[in-house]
Amino acid sequence: MNTHRIAVVALVAAVTGATPLRAEVRTTTLHSAALGREVPCAVHLPPSYAEGSKTYPVVYVLHGLFETHQFWERRGLAAILDDLWARHVLPEFVVVAVDGGNSFFANSPLGAYEDLATKDAIAFAESTYRVRRERAGRALLGVSMGGYAALRIALSHPDLYAAVATHSAMLLAGPPRPGQGADPYQLAAFARVFGEPPDLALWRANDPLDWAQRADARAVPGLSFDCGDHDRYGLGAGNEELHRRLLARGVPHEFALRPGDHGYEYVRTVLPSSLEFLSKRLTTK
Repeated sequence: MNTHRIAVVALVAAVTGATPLRAEVRTTTLHSAALGREVPCAVHLPPSYAEGSKTYPVVYVLHGLFETHQFWERRGLAAILDDLWARHVLPEFVVVAVDGGNSFFANSPLGAYEDLATKDAIAFAESTYRVRRERAGRALLGVSMGGYAALRIALSHPDLYAAVATHSAMLLAGPPRPGQGADPYQLAAFARVFGEPPDLALWRANDPLDWAQRADARAVPGLSFDCGDHDRYGLGAGNEELHRRLLARGVPHEFALRPGDHGYEYVRTVLPSSLEFLSKRLTTK
């Protein structure tokens, strides 16, 4: 929005007493049938949501390890989207983030967290907000642990989302073991989900790299993933391997190694690109 446009909006607001439309992040809870309890979540509503009866596409976002639903706002990602909307770079949509704890958004002995993301979050959004209720109006975005889950979900539930994008997805050759780079807190989080020693069948059932080897090129949603070229956990190698496996299956996708390390400094540099990718594949009517 240019300076002249801002001045006009301000003048109209002053004369009419109207308040300029603004985006809003609401913190609330949803009932998870999968977990049998209330789960915290955040809902980012676009500027025009408060007026009219328009129905919006929806982007479900999955956070990283040791994060919560609050990451979307706390890490500055909501502010980036607000700016893109204010400059009319992107069309409007609703964003929903749920608190998945350190679950890897997997169905495991820790709980049915994949069902939280793929069933409960969708049911909540579609019954509470004016959002699209079909695949063409849904997208999925994940960061790190959430990127790992988003890629798995894209490949195992291709009927749910029109497009999926991830940053720094946790793609590994196998369950992390002591001495391989993970710290004690990360190893403990893995153990709570996958067991110690790791349940290899459970690991493979949730591994996006394993899912990629049997992906149906005709069914996979629009897919984009990237990773920092200096990712301190070495996740670039796993993302490159996913790229190779998808190429071998003929699955259309976008992949890039971009300048950066692991963390939100990197994510903030690439988020506009992934949101644009998702927006172009969502229908708004």
